[in-house]
Amino acid sequence: MAIIISEERKKFNWLPFLIAGIFLFVAVIGSYLLFFTEAPLIEKIVPSNQKIVSEISKVNSDNFKADLSSTKKELLTKAKQTITISTGGSSANPGRTNPLLPF
Repeated sequence: MAIIISEERKKFNWLPFLIAGIFLFVAVIGSYLLFFTEAPLIEKIVPSNQKIVSEISKVNSDNFKADLSSTKKELLTKAKQTITISTGGSSANPGRTNPLLPF
């Protein structure tokens, strides 16, 4: 009987390649869905009576100018109003003249 001494052959580990393959597959499918599909899913879910963003973002120039001029007039009237500061009578305690001096 002969005794054969040799090192055990190492098995190939497929797990890292499987994980990398799944990650690559998900990245390819995700980039395809993100960049190359026609309509996003949200446009199919939102009801049709919802206003389109381009319609919402349009500013009517006449209304904007009227609002701007009325706001300007309001700010001018508020700026022209005088602010009265009451200095208080003898009941008001103004405190020390220099609060940083020691007692």
